[in-house]
Amino acid sequence: MRLVVLTQNIFGAAPGWRMRRDRIARRIARLRPDIIGLQEVHARDTLGTDSQAHELASLVGDYHVDFAPARVTPGGECEGVALLCGHGIRERSVESLTLDATDRLDRSSPRVVLCAMLEVAGVAVDVFVTHLSLSRRARVRTMRELVAFAARERERSGSVGAVLIGDLNAVPGERAIAALEAGDRAGAWVDAWAQAHGRARGGTWPSFAPLRRIDYVFYQPRELWRLEACGREPLSGSDHLGIVARLSLAS
Repeated sequence: MRLVVLTQNIFGAAPGWRMRRDRIARRIARLRPDIIGLQEVHARDTLGTDSQAHELASLVGDYHVDFAPARVTPGGECEGVALLCGHGIRERSVESLTLDATDRLDRSSPRVVLCAMLEVAGVAVDVFVTHLSLSRRARVRTMRELVAFAARERERSGSVGAVLIGDLNAVPGERAIAALEAGDRAGAWVDAWAQAHGRARGGTWPSFAPLRRIDYVFYQPRELWRLEACGREPLSGSDHLGIVARLSLAS
């Protein structure tokens, strides 16, 4: 079993969406990832059936789309995360992360984790996508929530392994990233970029001068997966570079 996994913050609120959408769609068509995790996805309502993720899928084809709203405006428009999957989804779940009313960087920006359990080559794999807070303090708190949610979902689904993708707004070495890498009962979460490139910077933001690596593909457990390659995707109509990882089941 091989999986090509892409994470991309699409900068959904920025102007010029149609032009940027077409650029991102062309990249997806070229890469044909099995799993695509998107962040900053906008939709007209919480149902999300007309979300920017659905627009991308309609241009590329052959993807099941799942959208999870996080921030909802008084008018009903929303922003959230999405998964585009080329494999069948057996079930899905969403976890809302907590907010800190005393933290100005966190209190008005709800965050969620979207989970899909996939059937891939006859085995179950859980895929998680998220977009964490701009607040460093909030990231530490919500990372613990994310790890606990992933552990519960993996136990419930009986999956053999899991992939976590997203814009974590945290650089390597931050406490939030260290907490993720510490793992849980199922073992450590492995940073695909660091596994492939060691301490190479690998910045993903801002795309025109990528100094900070805040976009990630993680996998768990280490002994299940073989990382074949991990790289950055070039300028693509967003303020973030994407990360693409090629994984296979270890023999």
